Amino acid sequence: MTAPIKVLLAESDAVRLKRYKSMSLWRELGMTAEQTAANTREAVDAIKCGGIGIAVITDRPPETDAAVILKKCTEKGIAAIVIVPRTEGAGVGRYFSMGACDVIAEPPSRSRLRRAVMTARRLAAKGKAGEEYCRAAEKAFAVLDKGSTGFISKLRDFIAHSEGETATTGSAAEYFSFNRDYFGKLFKQETGMTFNSFYNTFRIEYAKELLKTGKLRVCEISELLGFSSVDYFTGVFRRQTGLTPTHYRESSALNITR
Repeated sequence: MTAPIKVLLAESDAVRLKRYKSMSLWRELGMTAEQTAANTREAVDAIKCGGIGIAVITDRPPETDAAVILKKCTEKGIAAIVIVPRTEGAGVGRYFSMGACDVIAEPPSRSRLRRAVMTARRLAAKGKAGEEYCRAAEKAFAVLDKGSTGFISKLRDFIAHSEGETATTGSAAEYFSFNRDYFGKLFKQETGMTFNSFYNTFRIEYAKELLKTGKLRVCEISELLGFSSVDYFTGVFRRQTGLTPTHYRESSALNITR
């Protein structure tokens, strides 16, 4: 088991800070959010002390000045998410230019914050995917009964680096440095199936792993895996497994207790 990623929460509003700290999101994603900062100095000091993997910074200058904290995060190689007032609008671009991995308007929904944290986690882990993600990948690759070693190896790298994102034929082709049409033909030639078929197999395997943990709701899993709606996710899941996501979770729970 790997140690949980340590998250720094920089927020000058005590009520909001308490709410962010108490979110189950951190535990679900293998993180700990015990380190907090109520002002810029505390945040910078915490970063200097080391051990921080991800910083979530609410921009409320001068109490918590995101630009100052973000600069220190960039120096230390810490993945940072900035939360800004909804009225800030076009000004958020400067945070991206300073190295933020995501910028969110306040107040962030749980699902929006989750997506940002997933991206940050992937950067903090330097490509080391979560356990459920890795197990799903292994099961999906087991379906591929052919393919050159070089091609499969690069495909594994692509999947490993796509955690927290929804992969497409286009994004895979770009990773392989091929145009979309050529990559589609090559993938079919190498594996005997289309990239979309393979990726859907992987997503359903990942969904199974997440359902078994019981940490996420079906709607959250659907969103995390990039399905356009819960109904569409349920339909794809049922076609591949013969069960709805809810029934699969229930049957998995029964098997565990037996």
